[in-house]
Parts: sequence; structure tokens; C-alpha cells
Amino acid sequence: MNRSDGIETRKRLLDAAADIFAAKGFHDTRIADICQAAGGANMAAVNYHFGSKEELYVAAWRHAFERSIEAHPLDGGVAPDAPVEERLRGQILAHIQRIADPATLDFDIVHKEMACPTGLLSEIMRRSIEPMRERFVNVIREFLGPNVTEQQVQLCEMSIHSQCMSPLLHHHRRQNVPAGAPPPPVPALAQIGIEALADHIARFSLAGIRAIRQQSRRIRTEKAKAYPKAASRFPK
Repeated sequence: MNRSDGIETRKRLLDAAADIFAAKGFHDTRIADICQAAGGANMAAVNYHFGSKEELYVAAWRHAFERSIEAHPLDGGVAPDAPVEERLRGQILAHIQRIADPATLDFDIVHKEMACPTGLLSEIMRRSIEPMRERFVNVIREFLGPNVTEQQVQLCEMSIHSQCMSPLLHHHRRQNVPAGAPPPPVPALAQIGIEALADHIARFSLAGIRAIRQQSRRIRTEKAKAYPKAASRFPK
């Protein structure tokens, strides 16, 4: 096998593995099915490139994650020097676009992992997602200003993330309804549209963050009046 053939075989295995792990989860996926879906690759190719089913599972999730980030850049097309409100809206839009894209398989793999945990994805998800999450938190922290606590920053991040993830949960509920059971309500993404939903979440979240920022400033001002000597040590 020459180098170019090996690279192509590895990619076909990753593409096939991501598709099948997303559909079936780790335990119900057979290596033979992945090899067949990868154009008839043999088991030796899996062992050569990945070593085991477990390593292939981790690599397939990372492959799906990187592919979705490439398709939907984290900044949502907003310039890094744009106003903070626009950057926050751009990140929200990018996140929802990833959720709504049927080709985004990393969410589906994680959904199956949560239903039947293996623990195999914990480290790769932490290393992959934490920098993305920290980038989002930094934008929120910038908008909140210096007078808030770290807990307030984290709570704002959790609130926005929950709003973005809700449509994904509705999507999975509709996909996994038992035969004969009435379907859940149509997901917000299908009813409203990606752009409109991103705009709403951004406006709603920014209004809440502004309220927290104003409250924190008011509390700081009140403390400064009550304790003028201590206030002189506070950052402007």
C-alpha cells in the first residue's frame, strides 16, 4: 500500500465509522460493517490505522467534530475586531448551524454515547471542546465587564448553551419516537429558521447579560458610597 492509498483508506474508514457510530452507537457497531461501508476495506486496515475498535471510535468522533467545525467556523463569519455583541451573535449562529446540519455527526455520536456510556470519548471531548467553550466564555466575560463574579459568567454561558441545545434535543426526540406514539412538537429550528432563532437567542441573552452588568455596576457603586476608602482600591 503506497502512502496516498493509505491516506485515502484511512479517510474512508473514518467517514464510514462516523456514519455508523452516529446511527448505532459504539456497542451495536461492528467493525465488519464499517469496513464494508468504507468500500470493502479489510480488518487489517483498521488494525493498521487505528489499532482497535475503541481507538477508531475516538478517532471517528474527532474526525466528525473537526469536519463540522470546518463547515461552520466558530466565529460565524464575524470579524475578530467586531463589536462584542456581533461576535457573540456570530458564535451563537455557528453553534446552531452545526446543530441543524444533518452532516454534523459528532452530536449524534455523543447522543448515543450518553444513552449507553463507554467513557471512551471523555478525554478527546474535553481537549476538543474546552478551547471552543473558553473562547465563548471570554466573549461573555468581555461583555459583562470587570464587576461581575466568575459564577455569573459561567451561569450566562450555561443559559445561552441551553437555549442552543434545546432544538437538538427536540430533533432527537422526534427521531426516536416509538412506533404508534404521537410525535413531539415540531422543533423550533423547523418552525422558525436558523437565522431567526440565532437572532432571538442573541437578543434575549444580550438583554439578560446587560441586566446583570447593570446590577453589578449598581452594587459596586453602592459599596463605593458606603465604603469610600475601600472603593479607592477597586479597579475602574
